Amino acid sequence: MSEQVAALLFWLLVLIPIVVFIRQLQQVRSGTRGIWRGTVLFLRFSLIPVLAYVLGFLVLIGFEEVTKIAVIGEGLARTFALVTGIAVGEIMLLTAIFAITASILCPASK
Repeated sequence: MSEQVAALLFWLLVLIPIVVFIRQLQQVRSGTRGIWRGTVLFLRFSLIPVLAYVLGFLVLIGFEEVTKIAVIGEGLARTFALVTGIAVGEIMLLTAIFAITASILCPASK
């Protein structure tokens, strides 16, 4: 069961930044946001799911330490660092790509 949860969370953490990328790029292209503000908002909105994942994981670990009831399976615990690392790496790469793409496609909006 925990392997399916880990896979679902992984795909959510991968797909959410892509959706945010498209939405923020549309707002920069329409002139609603500047390039700098769009880049910062992209970074913020993309990091929220990763931070929620880390916080939820730490809460479950704390619950396990207090009650001695294992809530997190071994598979999910082993994939935690890998999933978090991949998600943060993707967000950093997409932030750089977003800034470059927005400045190329929308040079007038600063």
